[in-house]
Amino acid sequence: MTNENNGWNIGRVGRTWTGPEGLEKLNRLPGRLEMVRGKLCLDEAQRLTLLAGLLENIGLDEVVKLGRLQDWQEAIAARASASPEPPAPGPSPTPASHWNCRVIEFPSDEETWFAVHEVYYEYGVPVAYSKSPADAGWTDDDGPEAGLHRLEKFSEALKKPALKLADFENARAKAALLNKLCLMIEESGGEADMAALFPWLHAWLAEPLPELNGATPAQALYSDDGLRQVESLLERTRGGMCA
Repeated sequence: MTNENNGWNIGRVGRTWTGPEGLEKLNRLPGRLEMVRGKLCLDEAQRLTLLAGLLENIGLDEVVKLGRLQDWQEAIAARASASPEPPAPGPSPTPASHWNCRVIEFPSDEETWFAVHEVYYEYGVPVAYSKSPADAGWTDDDGPEAGLHRLEKFSEALKKPALKLADFENARAKAALLNKLCLMIEESGGEADMAALFPWLHAWLAEPLPELNGATPAQALYSDDGLRQVESLLERTRGGMCA
């Protein structure tokens, strides 16, 4: 029985059932336990349903403590050889624009403080953020799982490095340069990965260049003429950049 095909969410850590989900899964379980020809429940389908519910509640880390480790290893090997897992999907392409929650650092003369804000991205570059910190509240229209989903967003934000106010300086110009860089690579027959290219672009923008009289490309972005000059310099790197 696979959890993908039967609606069970079986993982290494046990899950509790709440709200409508709990009622739906409870109703799927056998109504009462019976012994039929030496086995629990009426048939194999009921036994598998009961087992799936228990596995979801308990979690695989606890379940594998039962029985012999060698038997578990042999059973997993047999399943892998019979129906190998599909290959893990590659990195999903970065959307042209999207929002997510991020921690932002706000320095001051007295102390540095942090807050979670909704951050807007263009081509993977943070370009703007909400005026007020992200709200942890929700309404009943958002559904019973809304609170958990909101906390998950906050948890993901805390796992990522905090953004600094400097990250938003000339952000739209940097986003446009990143998009231009990707187009240049694709036009040259390469495959552009924004997640990998952004660190390269960030380092290149911080490098003093003789063509800019020792200034960095990032410093030149404050004027339209400077942006055009930086775009021209970026074009010249076409033959030496990593795709």
